[in-house]
Amino acid sequence: MTMEGTEAGDARIRARDRALSLLNNITAYVAFAAVAGVGILGTVSALTIPGVSASSSSSAMVSATTSTSSGSSSTSSSSSGLSSSSGSVSSSSSSGVAVSGGS
Repeated sequence: MTMEGTEAGDARIRARDRALSLLNNITAYVAFAAVAGVGILGTVSALTIPGVSASSSSSAMVSATTSTSSGSSSTSSSSSGLSSSSGSVSSSSSSGVAVSGGS
């Protein structure tokens, strides 16, 4: 092989290395931009989409009482259509059933 062929081969190798380095840098920049974009969109969405905050969730559970004109009956309703349960959870006294196998 001649000296000219070696120099041409080295030039192609250096050009390939520069192209791969540029491609790696572009990939890193695109990945960083994607992560930053998701963070920005998430923040904007959290600030602009209406939701339930801690202070408004407690007021949603407050019930309003309305009396009729005779005063003999009253109706209670939740302002948001949600009702809370004040009952307790109890366990049954029967033994459990184990199922094995299956189809």
